[in-house]
Amino acid sequence: MKTGDFRIGRVLIFLGFLALWSFIVLLWASSFVHAKRLEESYFRELFQRVVAERLPWPTERIEILRLAVEPLPVEIPDGAEERIHFVNHPQAGSNTLLVDYLKDGRLIARVRLVGYVEVLLPVVVLSRPVARGAILTKEVLALEPRPLTRLPHDVLTDPSQALGKRVKYSLSAGKVLRLSQIEKPPIIRRNQIVKILARTSYLTVVAKGQARQDGRMGEIIRVRNLSSKKEIYARVVSSDTVEVSF
Repeated sequence: MKTGDFRIGRVLIFLGFLALWSFIVLLWASSFVHAKRLEESYFRELFQRVVAERLPWPTERIEILRLAVEPLPVEIPDGAEERIHFVNHPQAGSNTLLVDYLKDGRLIARVRLVGYVEVLLPVVVLSRPVARGAILTKEVLALEPRPLTRLPHDVLTDPSQALGKRVKYSLSAGKVLRLSQIEKPPIIRRNQIVKILARTSYLTVVAKGQARQDGRMGEIIRVRNLSSKKEIYARVVSSDTVEVSF
């Protein structure tokens, strides 16, 4: 083969490879000719909507405090399928959401959303200061929205949970009320004279006694039998009666 023919052959091969490469590039680029550009605003709206659908609280109480989106921006060709799934169970606090885009069954893009969700939950608060041992009434109780992620686990959400209860220690106005801060007031007081009921299948005996400690309904307390002068343990069944079981 002559040198000139060899050079022409090499040029033709090179041109063939160049044409093939150009075709591949054009084919790849053509898939993005009709593409949409997704910015942070799109993913913020998406995150807000999906979180609101999954959480049990009203949408107006849910607030997105922070949101990080990676990568940005994203070019998605028309006809791509969007799939959304949470990495963790949706909750108040930190949430991670993955948004996948597929074309012809092939993953072409993945966007990671990490957001912090806050929920304003109505909880029971004190409208005025209360002293230790005070009995709670509706006049000192109110409902106010507070951030759920900053609330203790035993916070009260219904004033009826606190009505008639006694506070264990003094609390200031505006304080969120917790179950651990209140208790049922005793219906029998220490040193109170009470009736002692002793029941069997065939007989009921009634004696007079003296409570040696405060007692709430259903509690077991120490009682002194005034006839025998002995201390016994009995269950509180009313505001003036205790019962001994045999």
